[in-house]
Amino acid sequence: MKNLALIFCVFLCACAQKHLAYITNQGENTVSVIDIAQQKVIETIAVGKAPVGVAVSKKLQRAFISNVDSQNISVIDTNTQKVLDRIAIKGSPVGITISPDSKTLYVADWFSDRVIAISSANYAEQKEVIVEKAPAGLVVSPDSKTLYVAARDSNEIAVVDTTTLKIGKRVKVGKHPFGINLSADGDTLYAVNVYDNSVSIIDTHTWAQSLVKVGDHPYCAVASADNKILYVTNTLDDNVAVIDLATHKILANIEVGSTPEGIAYDAAGNRVFIASWGDNNVSVIDAKTNKLLQKIKTGDKSRAFGNFIL
Repeated sequence: MKNLALIFCVFLCACAQKHLAYITNQGENTVSVIDIAQQKVIETIAVGKAPVGVAVSKKLQRAFISNVDSQNISVIDTNTQKVLDRIAIKGSPVGITISPDSKTLYVADWFSDRVIAISSANYAEQKEVIVEKAPAGLVVSPDSKTLYVAARDSNEIAVVDTTTLKIGKRVKVGKHPFGINLSADGDTLYAVNVYDNSVSIIDTHTWAQSLVKVGDHPYCAVASADNKILYVTNTLDDNVAVIDLATHKILANIEVGSTPEGIAYDAAGNRVFIASWGDNNVSVIDAKTNKLLQKIKTGDKSRAFGNFIL
């Protein structure tokens, strides 16, 4: 009977773990929670003022939201969709990510040129590293040992040792890098250069770099799980560029909502989700056919900057 009870408990827990997307709505200070299976918003959560960035952890069952104007991080329980805590940040938190081991939350303080490392076990445990200038996108290597930071106003990527929080290398890229992404194996870094209308493709072992031209004012990028395709949001073209990573050729430019910004790849369904600031919705692309499947209505000025799929 005990074994049956345990199996039943595990079954219930598995059922409770829904496949969700967390979309920040900067214009109305909320987060839209999308049930990916149902393709609809199931909750709207009030957070801080001007939410932008998102980081999620399946292990912790948490979503972390950076609120620029209220200078804090909202911590959401992904089972109950309730805000459990608020982490004060004396600055302007924009970019946010969590290490793959879920031990450390990293927050980019836009105006103070720093990145804050916060313990996920004790939010009071905070350290920082100065990264010039205007740190934006953040991503951590699969082994949680290296943090990559897009320093927008110095046109470079800072490579940070997460143990020492020391910058080991600065990699020059194009003008105004903003969103960054890593391949699943950590071997390739993608940096979106807003003012150059390009993406820098960087080998994280040799630092060799290639440049691919995309559309007008690109914002964020995400690679497919097999690292064969890169998807880039072009904010002023209202589309997503689909890049073949073997040839560096653009396969398609898919029309989505107005001013597409945040983007994430859903490996389970082989789909791409894009938050559109201008249309207040999320576009869903079939990654097999490169066709727009549908648009999901969200809140005012949807951004979802970061990894927003749990």
